[in-house]
Amino acid sequence: MGRSASSWGGREEEKLLYAGCDLGVATAKVAVIDEEGLLAFEILAYSGFPQEAAAAATERALARVGVPRSRLKRYLSTGFGGKAVPHSDGAVPDTACLHRAVRMLDPRVRTVVSVGGHSFSVFHIRDDGGLGESAITDMCTAGMGLMLETVAVALDLPLDGWDPGVQRPGQVPFIDNQCPIFAESEAISLVNEGHDRHDVQAGVTAAVANKIAGLTRRLGVRREVAIVGGVAKNRAVVGLLERNLQLGFAGLSGMDPQVVAAYGAALLAQEGCSLDTERLSSSVSEHLRRKGGS
Repeated sequence: MGRSASSWGGREEEKLLYAGCDLGVATAKVAVIDEEGLLAFEILAYSGFPQEAAAAATERALARVGVPRSRLKRYLSTGFGGKAVPHSDGAVPDTACLHRAVRMLDPRVRTVVSVGGHSFSVFHIRDDGGLGESAITDMCTAGMGLMLETVAVALDLPLDGWDPGVQRPGQVPFIDNQCPIFAESEAISLVNEGHDRHDVQAGVTAAVANKIAGLTRRLGVRREVAIVGGVAKNRAVVGLLERNLQLGFAGLSGMDPQVVAAYGAALLAQEGCSLDTERLSSSVSEHLRRKGGS
C-alpha cells in the first residue's frame, strides 16, 4: 500500500504532505500522506535511543517519497514514546489514532484489538462512527509482543514459527506467567525438563492468544473486528484468535497492521487537530465527535 513519487503527476511542489510517527518500545513507525492517501511508510526496529530511531524512520519514509522534512505541513506523534519524538507538532493518544485510521480503512469495523510490544487494548467503534467503550490490560500482562519475542529468542525459534493448524495434542505445556521476564524463565525451565522447544513456544503463543481473546470477550465482540499492532503480523497468534473468537479479522485495505497508528496520526495531522499539546487530547476528542459520521 502506498504510491510512488511518479504518481504525483509532476506537481510535487503543490502537494501538502503530512506525517505521523508511532514510537513504541521496540520499533518506530512512520507514515507519510497527502490529500490522496498514503505515500510511504517505514518500520524501524531499534535497541538504542528511541528519539534517534524516530528521526531515522522519519527520514527513511520521506526518502521513499523523495522530499526533505521541510516539506511536511504537520507532523504528529503517538505511542508509548510519542512525547519523545523529535520535531513533532504534538503527541496524540494512540486510541484516537487507531480509531481515525480504522474508520478510514474499513468503516464496517466495530471492534479493534490492538496488540503491540508494550500495549494491549480493545475498543469499540459506535455505529455513528464515534469512539465507544475500551479496555486495557494491567501493566504486567501488557507486554504481549515483547513476551513472544523474548521467548522466541530464548528458544532460538522464528517469532511466528508455530503453525496453529498443526495439532500437538497432549504435548503443549501450560504457560502460567504473563510477564515477559518470568515467561522466558519458565520456557527455559520447561525445555530443561525435557519438553520440546516447539511445544513450549506453542504453549506461550496459546497463552498470549487466550489472554487477548479473554479481554476481547469481556468488552464484547461486535463485528466486524480488526486486529492491529505488531502482534497482528504473528500468524500463529492471529490463527488461534480467529479460531477462539470464531471469526475472521478485517483486512483493513491491505495496510500493514503495524503502521495503522502512525497512519492515523498522519490523518489527524492532515485534518488539523490542535497543536497545543496541553489541549490536544480534548481537541482530538471533539474532532472525532464531529468526524464520526464520515
